[in-house]
Order: sequence, then structure tokens, then C-alpha cells
Amino acid sequence: MTVFRRIILPLAFLFVLVVIAALLAWIAFKPTAGDSFDDLDATGTPEASVVTAERGSISNTLELKGTIAVDAPTAVKAKHDGKVNHLFVEPGDEVLEGAELFQVVTEGAAEAPAEPSGTATEEGGSGEEEASAGSPEPSRLRYHTVVAPDDGTVGDFQIELGDSVSADTEVTELRKRSFTARAAIEPADLYRIPQLPETAAITITDGPKPFDCEKLRLDQGDGTVRGSAAGTPGGADGESPAPEGSGSGDSSEGPQLTCTIPSTVTVYNNLALTMVVEAGSVEDAIVVPVTAVRGLTDAGTVWVVDETGASQEREIEVGLNDGAMVEVKKGLEEGEQIEEFVPGTEPDAAEMDGQGDIGDMGVEYGEGGGF
Repeated sequence: MTVFRRIILPLAFLFVLVVIAALLAWIAFKPTAGDSFDDLDATGTPEASVVTAERGSISNTLELKGTIAVDAPTAVKAKHDGKVNHLFVEPGDEVLEGAELFQVVTEGAAEAPAEPSGTATEEGGSGEEEASAGSPEPSRLRYHTVVAPDDGTVGDFQIELGDSVSADTEVTELRKRSFTARAAIEPADLYRIPQLPETAAITITDGPKPFDCEKLRLDQGDGTVRGSAAGTPGGADGESPAPEGSGSGDSSEGPQLTCTIPSTVTVYNNLALTMVVEAGSVEDAIVVPVTAVRGLTDAGTVWVVDETGASQEREIEVGLNDGAMVEVKKGLEEGEQIEEFVPGTEPDAAEMDGQGDIGDMGVEYGEGGGF
């Protein structure tokens, strides 16, 4: 009895514990059906991500940030050589087109009187000699009134009464009471606008209710770079750069969309705004991600995946795109599968697994690719 209690019984307990441990290990590490590599070849190349061409809708709306800019003033020149004789207005006066602004007096020779025909002359003399022997004709003054070429507010006069001026002398300027909305646009986003609409919707925070501006157009700029004259941010003389949307016509920041503010809307210079441009929409069209298409204007290319998993390049005709999806007009049927990314532009595995912030993926797309 002592042998059973001290030797046999402990050995039995130990055997049971070993069996239980072995069963737990088998349950934990037993292979499953999904662990097999049946019918798969290890090539070392990950399988391309594919998407299906489906029908959908695209609303091509661009929301841009910008400012209100008062229109550039109109210079008023003397238009005549002479002296400024009279000022009809003072700086700050509001005038309408055609209002009298100032007067220029010019001095010129008077017309010579006509000689009577058939005048008798003494022998050896002539009528021309007698005319030349007379006194010179007095000069004649002429007065020219310069009027306002447009509505506006009279600026400071650059001359004083009695000053001599030439025809190109700028005497004053008319400051406009009209305004323009200006909003910068990324150059690549211009491909999303095959044709500019005539109007855009403007919203000003803490301002008037949203309204439509008119005569929407694209300002490409003059190609100059602000401050490049002396290599300083302020320009050649180190002056501060003009504020964006100042109405000076400087578009060194890049392309801008501009439109005219209606005269019935009260706005002020340099107000911040949001411009919404409706550049078209399409319903029930075949759409695919822009990342799958190389070339997003008129003609493009996708890589179609067949039943065997092989991909083949195919030409398509593209339409509208909203920055994420693009319309396929021709070349692709509903239900066909294509590679999600243009070959050579796929994000790496870590990014696909969500280990990085999607906003910092840093994907480089190929020539004419999605972004």
C-alpha cells in the first residue's frame, strides 16, 4: 500500500499531465486547410490589386480658396501737349463716365489770312515779298477738356495748375468701385475642367449670402516670379510683396480662376472667399479609379486582367474625373477587371497593410497617372 501511494500514484498523475500537455500542443499547432499551398507557385512577385469596372456617377465639383480684389484703377492721361488750365473735380470725388475732370490749354499758330487774288505789285517786286515783310501772326489758344473714361473715384492729381504736360502724362487715376473674385487652382486640376462654366458660386464667411459671380475665366499669369529681381522675397528693393488678389494683375502664384462680382453685392477688398465651380457631371457611366488610368485627358490606358490573371494594356477614351474616379467613354465594358494601379506606381506592402498614415503614403504615379 505504501509503494502504491508513494510510487505508482505519482507516476500515474505525471503520465496524465504529460498526455494533457501533448494534446494541448497538438490543438495549438495543428495545420489547417488554409495553410496549404495547393496549386500556387511561389514567384516572389506579389499579385496585382485588381478592381472591377462598374457603373456610377461623377459630380465634378471644385472647391477653391481665394480673395476679393478691387479692380485695378484706370489711368487718366493729358492726351494733349500743353498746360493744365483748370481742374473740374477734386481727389475723392465720385464721377460717372463722361464727367469733366480737367482742362489742358495748347498754344498754336493762327491760320494766315488768304491773300486777295490779282493784287498789283510794283515792278521788280512780288506779293510774297510783301507778305513776308509784314508782322508775324499772333498765336491762338485752344482748350481741351479731358473726361472720365469710366465710373470711379478720382485719385490724387500728379500735377499742379499751370504745369506743362505731354499727351502721355498721367494726370490722375480713377479708382474702381467694382470687384473681382480670385481663387488659385492647382495646374493639374485644370484637366478636370474641359470647359469653364460661365458662373461660379461664391461664399464669404460672415458676409452676404452665397451668390453667383459672372464671367468666369482662367488667368494663367505672365510667367514672372515675384521677388526674383534681387533674389529676395520682397522684390528688387526689398519691399513687401503685394497681397494676393490685390488687383495688380500679378499672378506669380500660378493659375487663377477669376470672375466679376455683381454690383448689387456689397464686398470689400481682400475678403477671404470660397469659390465652388461646377465643372460637369455624368450619370450611369462606367467609372474606374484614377490610379488605374495613365492619361486623364481624352485618351488613356488601362491594364485589363483576364481569367488567367495576366494583364494586357488597352487604350480607352476618358471623360470627366473628380480626382478619385474617372469616366470611361469607350474601350472598357462593365464587369471587366483592371489593375488598380498603373504598373510601377503601386504603394508598398507596408502602406497597403495600413502600417503608415494614408495621408503620408507618398505614392508616385507614372506619367499621366492618377494625380
